[in-house]
Formats: sequence, C-alpha cells, structure tokens
Amino acid sequence: MASAATQDLLRKINFIEVDVEIQKQILFSIPSDQTDEMEKTITFIAEKTQEINTLRAEIKTLDPEEYQRIAVFEKAIATFRELASTTEFKSIISREVGGECVLDVKDSANIECLIKACDAKENWTIITLDGEIQQYTKAQVNEIPPENPVQPMPFS
Repeated sequence: MASAATQDLLRKINFIEVDVEIQKQILFSIPSDQTDEMEKTITFIAEKTQEINTLRAEIKTLDPEEYQRIAVFEKAIATFRELASTTEFKSIISREVGGECVLDVKDSANIECLIKACDAKENWTIITLDGEIQQYTKAQVNEIPPENPVQPMPFS
C-alpha cells in the first residue's frame, strides 16, 4: 500500500484532474468570439497540467514502486479506452469499492478484475487487478452478459 505522503499526492492529482476536466468543458462552452476567455482557460489548463506533472515527479522520487504501478494502470486504461472506441461494448462492469468484478473463465480459476466488458459477439475484455488487459472469446467464458445497460467507465 502507498505511503500516506504518496496517498496525499494522489488525492491532490485527482482533485486537479477533476478541475482540469471541468475547465475543458467550460472551454468548449465559451463562444468562439471570446478569445481572451478561451486563452485564460487554456492557460489555466496548461498550468494545472504542469502541476500534475510536478506532483507525479514527486511520487516517482518518493515512491518509485507506486509510480510504476500507477503507470501500468494508466497504460491499461488508455488501451481499454482505445479498444472501447473501436468496439461496441454492450456491457461494462467495474469493480466498486468493496464490491467485486470477476470473470468466470472455463477450465480456469475465476479472474478478479477492475473492469470487464462484453461486446456484441459476447467476447470479453478485462483489466485485471495487476493492470493487465486480457481478452477472452465467448467459448472461453462461462458467463452471459448482464441485461443491464453499460455502466459509465469510472475513469472517463
């Protein structure tokens, strides 16, 4: 588990990332003739992005193992987003705090995951607890996708 100092830095990064996302939405809503307001918002986003990079560098120095673990998960999330942009998932289930996300694989132990998604052909894509992307065909899985709609991705 990450140290208290690392956890504090991660909380700061999370808070700033939310602020940046809000500012991006504001930027898109600014009328095109208000260039000064657009420039202020872009500058703010750039400053906050640099602040995030500085905090990440602190984590890298303070806790290199945690930094590496974060990098693995960020890469997995980016890969999953890329897959989601080209694959129509009819079911996405994410592990909630205290909840579970498990894929029932034939002839194997169940695989705990952070996210599991099923496409229209009932093939599955998961992000494991180790930050690995794994894909399984319908024939490899003892699971039928749930009827409920796609949950919002927790990292979108």
